[in-house]
Amino acid sequence: MSTGNINVNCKNRRELLLLLRDRGQMSRAELAKLTGLTRPTVSTIIHELMTDGLVEESGKGVSRGGKRPIMLSIKSDSYFAVGIDLGDDFLIRGVLCDLGGNVVRQRELEYDNDFTTILEVLEQLVLDLTRGKPRSAIKGIGIAISGIVDINTNEVINSSTLDVEKRLLAKKLAERCGFPVFLENRPNAAALAETLFGAGQDFRNLVYITGGRGVGAGIVIDGKIFRGSFGAAGEIGEMRFPAIATDVDGERKMLEEITRTSTVRAEVQKIKGKSMRFSDVLAAYLNGDAEIAAIMDRHAQYMAYAGQMVANILNPEAIILGGRTVEFGDEYLSRFIWHLERGLAKALATNPTVVRYSKYGRLGVAVGGAVVVLDMTVNLLI
Repeated sequence: MSTGNINVNCKNRRELLLLLRDRGQMSRAELAKLTGLTRPTVSTIIHELMTDGLVEESGKGVSRGGKRPIMLSIKSDSYFAVGIDLGDDFLIRGVLCDLGGNVVRQRELEYDNDFTTILEVLEQLVLDLTRGKPRSAIKGIGIAISGIVDINTNEVINSSTLDVEKRLLAKKLAERCGFPVFLENRPNAAALAETLFGAGQDFRNLVYITGGRGVGAGIVIDGKIFRGSFGAAGEIGEMRFPAIATDVDGERKMLEEITRTSTVRAEVQKIKGKSMRFSDVLAAYLNGDAEIAAIMDRHAQYMAYAGQMVANILNPEAIILGGRTVEFGDEYLSRFIWHLERGLAKALATNPTVVRYSKYGRLGVAVGGAVVVLDMTVNLLI
């Protein structure tokens, strides 16, 4: 077989796999119609994919006058990937996901913020998550990290919070674990997870905004992550706010300074005159506490201000709110939408941006790390 034929076959395999991943169950006839390939060609490729354990027959579809077609779907348990969220002050969160983006296992481990400890904890987390699975089924490790990642060198080139900057984290962890390791910015990874398997499946253009300890945005354009010229697109947490949010010296504060959960907790404690855990603050808010509701409404206003900037510039189909924000409930979501719509350009009124909560919530970033690997598996057949 010539090199050209091999390349064409790989392209066709990839196209069929992507259709099955994105659309779910499909028949051979439907695949042939959508791809323009002949039915014999589709049947041959599907046979190869089934032999490789990537595709399986999953029942019969609805008849349109003849025999009921045999439906095909991705065999989710054929491959797995480890996803890791490296961004919390105290915990490293990890998941094992199957090829369908389903969380099979999850684990959290405490860590100290020095490179050697981080590397050791990551290794233990990978061992815990992959235990009992064939090594050949683990396609890699995706680490979604706080900082700016150079995807060409697979290196963290800037991190203001973690001792991982320019430390060859991916290379050293791969040497310890024996699996490929890929790095990605936290919001970017979560945005990809929501686009392929979560709340953003209906959209090709969206912005994922995470909130909690910090704030960031992952931008998806035409189904692909948009990183900007130097990998720093979506760094909305450092946006400076106008006079509605200034400190005692009149300096404009950053978005992540005024919206992180520790700031909300401090404001509530000042009003209530007592120490409270954030879980207690959240419970009181969900139970209708008026004083806390006022604080949370300002929080929604600040987050919506960033959403307005993003929506007016990029005009996405959807904004997905993720991270800890998902725990804030329906009232918070409605207030965010209300504040958002007040600042949108009039030209966007006829086709307003949809706002949804993340499917994965606080697990979204870790799942995103795994999805980075799974997406490569389907696209590149690594």
